[in-house]
Amino acid sequence: MHNNTPLLGIIKGIYHNWKNKFTWFNLYRKTYRNYLSVIFNQIRTKFPLKAIFKNGKQLMMKSIDETALFALLTDHKNMIYDEKNDLLTISLSSEFNRSSVRLYGIIQNTDTVLAFSHTDGTYENISLQDKIIIDIGACTGDTSIYFALKGAKKIIAVEPFPKNFEVLEKNILENNFNDFIIPILAACSSSKKELLIDPDLDYGMRSVVHEHPNGFKISTITLEQIIKDFDISNAVLKLDCEGCEYETILNCSPSILQKFTDIQIEYHNGYKNLEEKLLSVGFEVSHVVIDNVNRGHIHAKRKKI
Repeated sequence: MHNNTPLLGIIKGIYHNWKNKFTWFNLYRKTYRNYLSVIFNQIRTKFPLKAIFKNGKQLMMKSIDETALFALLTDHKNMIYDEKNDLLTISLSSEFNRSSVRLYGIIQNTDTVLAFSHTDGTYENISLQDKIIIDIGACTGDTSIYFALKGAKKIIAVEPFPKNFEVLEKNILENNFNDFIIPILAACSSSKKELLIDPDLDYGMRSVVHEHPNGFKISTITLEQIIKDFDISNAVLKLDCEGCEYETILNCSPSILQKFTDIQIEYHNGYKNLEEKLLSVGFEVSHVVIDNVNRGHIHAKRKKI
């Protein structure tokens, strides 16, 4: 079952899984008066559920993403959430190149909170200043905008789902990043083809590309094509595409992978084969975050010649 995760990774994954459960339990306890009821009904997927906040405010929650969002916000006093417009305003520290940012589609993508959180640390060890970033799985634009705010020269934001893509474009315009972020409606793949996507799919940060006989048509794009179209070298690659990381990396030629100084991957079914491929083409690999046995982040840095 876990043959793509070495034994040490399995042990670490089990530890981090329980650590994450405790962290979430603590967040719910700090956020909701009726936290046990919220957690119990959430586990049973019994929605809508009534959530009573510590200040007495009551809301009917319609999804796990909604209950998780308000719990996350408990620990982020620099973030103000507008429920009516599903809009998050974030006051930024001096490490960013502006004082605040406004992002839509937060229920769709609660990872937006984590992208701007020091507790995440996923991208903090990557030099982004004046770099070109290829953001595969851009979703609603949280990471693309984070990269722009950290001084990236250009971001190629690739997202296959039209509803996510619509919010991505809206967030780019809202924050005046038209000159820095180039959105592309496509799915990343190892070959050029067309796919039919389920028209009734519930879009969001965990959406997975599945073909559907009566779906709408999207195209795929390869890393090789992106590099050719934008004349890219010494760039940063971010992959968070709910599974496409394996096809993309394992079938990619060494010469294409060597175009990147850093490759940041969220993996969803273990990391052993990804690590082996990246090591074989001249990268050093570190494990930035491990969420559980199957999922986490690895960071590959190109060795200096």
